[in-house]
Amino acid sequence: METMDGGWTAIQKRVDGSLDFDRNWADYKDGFGSPELDFWIGNEVIHQLTKGHKSSLYVSVTSVNLGKLYELYEEFSVSSEAEKYQLFLGGNATGTLGDQMLNTGRSDNDLSGMYFSTPDRDNDQNQENCASHNKGGWWFNYCHKAYLNGPWSPDRWIYPWKPPITYGKYVNKTFMMIRRHQMSIR
Repeated sequence: METMDGGWTAIQKRVDGSLDFDRNWADYKDGFGSPELDFWIGNEVIHQLTKGHKSSLYVSVTSVNLGKLYELYEEFSVSSEAEKYQLFLGGNATGTLGDQMLNTGRSDNDLSGMYFSTPDRDNDQNQENCASHNKGGWWFNYCHKAYLNGPWSPDRWIYPWKPPITYGKYVNKTFMMIRRHQMSIR
């Protein structure tokens, strides 16, 4: 959490695949797992941490063959449950991982503005339930090019972060962390 001068709060972590992320809406709302191992902090906590403040998102994927890669999103927030935990990303995206959430080059892959989906709550743009098909909750559009909550099973987790990581078998670790900016927004 001391990355880039510290002050980060981890919201997602996967280190060994010991925890199944194919969970329902209530689990993703409340959070699950253990911060020492694999976990999701909870959509309600993410909303509370980001409401009324500008925050940044730091995404890190450690790849089997590429080492540690990261992407920093300048602006990040998640709305309330009543608004289906809608994702907002803005500003610049910089890093070594590549922007696969905000400016993907295809509007049907951009994740900003998307609602959170789980197998029991289909809120994506696809007529098929992306969360059910991909075995985990996420802010799917039509479906994704970035998806860090897929099944750890190497043959089932497709496009954790495409490119450069096309299959889960190439992932050793993932982290998502947020940090508030100093000034509040009104």
